[in-house]
Amino acid sequence: MHNPIDTNDRNRKLSDLGVKSNQIIYAYVQESLQKKQTDVSQSSSSSIINPNTVFVRCHLPDNQSITIQASVTDTVAELTASIAALRKNPTMAHFSLWSGSVTIDDQQPDKRLADFGIRSGSTIYASITDIAPTNYTIKTNKTDRPYTTTLNSDLDAKPLGLDNLGNTCFMNSVLQCLVHIEPLTDFFMKVFTQSYSTDSHVNKSNPFDTYGEVTRAYAELLWNLQKPDRNSYSYYDYSFRPTRMKETIGRLEPRFATSDQQDAQEFMTLLLDTIHQEIKQKNNHVRDTIITELFFSPLQSSITCSQCQHVSTTTNPNSILSLPLKPLERTFQVNFIRLNGQNEYNMVPMSVGNRIEHLVHAFFERRYDSRRFRYVTAITTDSEAAADFDTPLSKLSEPAITLIEQDHYNGRLTPLRYENKPTTLKLDECIQEFFSLENLDEPWLCDQDNCKRNVMVRKQLQLLTFPPVLIIQLKRFSHENGLRQKLDIFVKYPIDGFDLGKLLKSSEEAVYDLIGVCNHIGSISCGHYTAYARKNSKSEKWYRFNDSDVSTVYYKEKIVSQDAYLLFYLKRQK
Repeated sequence: MHNPIDTNDRNRKLSDLGVKSNQIIYAYVQESLQKKQTDVSQSSSSSIINPNTVFVRCHLPDNQSITIQASVTDTVAELTASIAALRKNPTMAHFSLWSGSVTIDDQQPDKRLADFGIRSGSTIYASITDIAPTNYTIKTNKTDRPYTTTLNSDLDAKPLGLDNLGNTCFMNSVLQCLVHIEPLTDFFMKVFTQSYSTDSHVNKSNPFDTYGEVTRAYAELLWNLQKPDRNSYSYYDYSFRPTRMKETIGRLEPRFATSDQQDAQEFMTLLLDTIHQEIKQKNNHVRDTIITELFFSPLQSSITCSQCQHVSTTTNPNSILSLPLKPLERTFQVNFIRLNGQNEYNMVPMSVGNRIEHLVHAFFERRYDSRRFRYVTAITTDSEAAADFDTPLSKLSEPAITLIEQDHYNGRLTPLRYENKPTTLKLDECIQEFFSLENLDEPWLCDQDNCKRNVMVRKQLQLLTFPPVLIIQLKRFSHENGLRQKLDIFVKYPIDGFDLGKLLKSSEEAVYDLIGVCNHIGSISCGHYTAYARKNSKSEKWYRFNDSDVSTVYYKEKIVSQDAYLLFYLKRQK
């Protein structure tokens, strides 16, 4: 425990070193990546061969063939690193690896050769093909600077994962979604492009060093995930360790410095708000930054007095639509006209999955007068004719009906009561409910001179403009009556062509495409975050990000699941 044992004392007995019976010896073993890289075909026959040895015949791009040794316990990443070290020109390359009928997938860098069925004494053939970089030009407000990238259709490089630093899946999933938001990434990458020419940028400073700690940390992470000269990557690098990001955000908010699981939405909000403030301070406290331009839009709240009908409005910037997940319910205004002409009304909340007959029955049940259900007709705002009691409430254009008392029996029996709690919701229905007229339970003091009293009010929210990037939170975590629980309600959401402008009856065109999804799997006490994202909104190729593991999603339908927590939509340009 406390006394180191010198491994050079190979011939000494443990008892001579002070080790006693029943004691525990701790051994730290580190695997060496060093390989013999000389041509074994020319080596001495007296060379000692490890019993796990395999031979790798490498055909290099310059038509040179070299044979090296490897081990069946080596990973694919270690093997490709050994092969890469043989090449004079360290550009990006494509590896083809096989042994007999067995193909070794270089896209699975953490798998060992033995996992593919490779046995000791086998011969692996390696063909290496250089990938020529493609030059692109990014236009800036100063000069056009070309940069070199290998992100072309031949390579179609898989994105890098992010290492889990101890329950940091909440952070990793959000970062992967943000990284795949093109306009945000372009903002940072253009600044890097202006700072880094096509020449070597080794030892150059981060151009965001003067912005602030959080912006600098995010820029560093983004550069390591997205930098165009991918030839500077090690061949076994398939993930990045976001240490600086965790440490920086942890200093800002201590709870993120722990190894406890945190809420992904709270982390994202803190991250974006801090980057906004740091960029704002860097640019002489300008009002708008790349964060406000992309994510924020004005959200207007209107309060209408039920007595004087005065409308009071307030407008605040909003970056996330937080949608409650509950069976779709609306509050209906029910007007009741008696035979003597007396007019009464009441507000009745009810699930839209019910029918008019259930609303009418609930109205009279509240008045302890269920018998009168059989002596009324109903009229909706859609028609002056008597409404069919079997009409679903979801079909009503306005949440209001009028009941007219009759002196004769209407032929209706008391309806069977049921609870309508659907296990599936639609995103457009949740949004419509969020922006629908709401009757507040608590009285509100009207400040108008002709009113000046506590009254019941109606509230309605409205998006005045639509942001380029729309983030939607599906509020899966509820805190009611001291209990915390997760709502596993499936919400069906569109992937492409989500017409939010039409949905909210706006004159502004606002069609969105899904670009990323942050998922929460499991319960509120024991859960895990993952993410789905694609490189741009026109791409049909999606990836699943599970910390350091990145895999291709072959079935688009998997993107829509009951685990979705945060949805990231990118607005189509006109």
